[in-house]
Amino acid sequence: MLRFYGLLLSVFVVFASSCDRAGGAESAAATRKETAGRGVVVRVARAVERPVKRTVNFVGTLYGREEVTIASQVEGQVKRIWADLGDAVAEGAVLLDIDDDAWRARLREAEANLAKARADEERARQLVAEEIISPQEYEARKTAARIAEAQRDLLQVTLRHARVVSPLSAAVARRFVSAGEYVRPGTPLFTLVVLDPLKLRGDVPERFAPELAPEQPVEVRVDAYPSEIFMGSLARISPGSNPQNRSLTVEATVANSGGKLKPGFFANAAIVTKVDDRAVCIPQEAVVSFAGVHSVFVITAGKAEAREVEIGGRLPDGWLEVARGVSPNELVAVSGLTKLHSGVPVEVDGDVKEPEAARASGV
Repeated sequence: MLRFYGLLLSVFVVFASSCDRAGGAESAAATRKETAGRGVVVRVARAVERPVKRTVNFVGTLYGREEVTIASQVEGQVKRIWADLGDAVAEGAVLLDIDDDAWRARLREAEANLAKARADEERARQLVAEEIISPQEYEARKTAARIAEAQRDLLQVTLRHARVVSPLSAAVARRFVSAGEYVRPGTPLFTLVVLDPLKLRGDVPERFAPELAPEQPVEVRVDAYPSEIFMGSLARISPGSNPQNRSLTVEATVANSGGKLKPGFFANAAIVTKVDDRAVCIPQEAVVSFAGVHSVFVITAGKAEAREVEIGGRLPDGWLEVARGVSPNELVAVSGLTKLHSGVPVEVDGDVKEPEAARASGV
């Protein structure tokens, strides 16, 4: 009898357990049905048309528009220095004086020799007219006067070069000598650099060659001023590609009226090749990427629709250009993306997200 009651109790436990499992399954199914009925709550953004710049990016180095090293043209001791590192100098400004006492003495001697040679020439002219001397002797006196005049002129030029002046308006990038040093012709004295505008030189992959043209705008950023954009224009494009890295050397002219940019700065630049005024854009958080494939969930008639998209350029405010896959004014989900798939009902939570520029213009 005991065995019979034990068996009956086991059957009851198994039956109760089955009922509990069935009830739990029915409850989970009911929950899923209720959730499906409400839809997944998401926030959405509107795809808008915005101007988008087509750019070719490159990195490069800034250089002075002109950079010259001035060397001494005369021999002598440096007497006085008028400019130093960092000084701005105008064209014709005095940079350095070389002691010219010896050159002035030679000039006085040359002028005296010239005066004597001219007097000899004048006497010879009278004598040849009276046929006292031969024409050959007169020509020799005449030639001697011309030589003396040339020697005088050469010393005058040398004396002018003893005062070193700037050949252009620039800044002193380097000074090589000090007062008291003895210099000879060819001794470097200063390096001058023109700071406005500057030149930016870098390499662009050769595949972008068809998109490049002189005078295209160039946006330049440097680490020293990360929040600022310096504007320039494309000035020169190399006629040939470098076979080592398959790139074209380009050179841009960059305005530097404030003097913030310095030669030698490393720069990131973007050549603006075209501006598309009607590019379709969406927030970057709307895009799901997997294995190189980009997709979004477009909200249509209260349901999600998965679409593959082709991403273009990135905008500074976090929006992306969509070259294919989304049309203007369509709504895309920007939250709850892990819960979505095609055909899932959705409920929109909050206002439709739009870029600041779009809201301001009423797009």
